[in-house]
Amino acid sequence: MNSASRSSIQMFGAYCGLAYMVSLLLGWWIIAGFLPPPSPSTSLDAVAALFQQDYTRIRIGMVIVMWAALIFIPFAAVVSYFLSRVEGGFGVLSGSALLGGAGNMVLTFYPAIWWLVAAYRPDRPPEITYVFNDMAWLQFIGGVSMYDALPLSIAVAAFCDKSPNPIFPKWLGYFNLLVVVLLLPDQLLFFFHAGPFSWAGLFGLWLPLSVFGAWFIVNFAVLRGVILRERGAASESRIPVNANNAGTLRA
Repeated sequence: MNSASRSSIQMFGAYCGLAYMVSLLLGWWIIAGFLPPPSPSTSLDAVAALFQQDYTRIRIGMVIVMWAALIFIPFAAVVSYFLSRVEGGFGVLSGSALLGGAGNMVLTFYPAIWWLVAAYRPDRPPEITYVFNDMAWLQFIGGVSMYDALPLSIAVAAFCDKSPNPIFPKWLGYFNLLVVVLLLPDQLLFFFHAGPFSWAGLFGLWLPLSVFGAWFIVNFAVLRGVILRERGAASESRIPVNANNAGTLRA
């Protein structure tokens, strides 16, 4: 594979990060209508009614969310690739990031499955629908520990890379550490049925959702910049030296 094709694939992978967020929000929020979510304290009958009334919307939205899990994979692969460049080969950081990406894929795919199961037979006993809804929300919002391998790997790489033009600058390391810290209160959602720490609250949903979206935007921008920088360097190295441009190249 030539360098131009390789660079195009890398750029595709970087843009998949944004496409993942768009498709995730499209399916989960716009179509399924899960934002804002029903409170964990919502009654059994009210949750069952949600899946009895909107089961077609929920099915369509969750199918899109499952495809979003696929779209995420190239982005995780690009992050892992550039981490391997920092390590000088596939290593602990690149491997951790790749597995963290697989974890985030699981956290996207399986909650969609649970919601699909709940909507697949809307006439089933409400108690069963209630359980599947709990499973989906608790995993979808609360399962960030696997995803955290991604920002932590980038942070370590940013702090360890001493090259003149690091792939991941040091400020990005601090940003990724901040992301992990801001996501920590999210874990309290397992202990609350209402209030700011529940899955519908400020620290259980809105702050993690904002931080999660910001993480994709910032890291996409950095990766895109690196890819463009390397394209420019590759183009300059291919410019032939002749009487007309020799002086320009020396300047």
